[in-house]
Amino acid sequence: MVNVSKSMSMQITLSDISEDCLYLNVYTPESAMQGDKLPVMVWIHGGGLTVGAASHYDGSSLAAYENVVMVIIQYRLGILGFLR
Repeated sequence: MVNVSKSMSMQITLSDISEDCLYLNVYTPESAMQGDKLPVMVWIHGGGLTVGAASHYDGSSLAAYENVVMVIIQYRLGILGFLR
């Protein structure tokens, strides 16, 4: 194996990679008080189970203007998402 990055004056740095991608992004209205019974909307992004990310969607506007709790789900995509 030949390391071509040295001969091409390229510097390649590997960042830490994690498969920890199971997140819930929860947005609440600022005016919500403890004990308020607000409707909850759950958004599961599309993409045919191969592309997409929860980070592409910002639920803060909907939570603020519609007075709802917005939950956006991040899940594994592609074959790695369904092996377990």
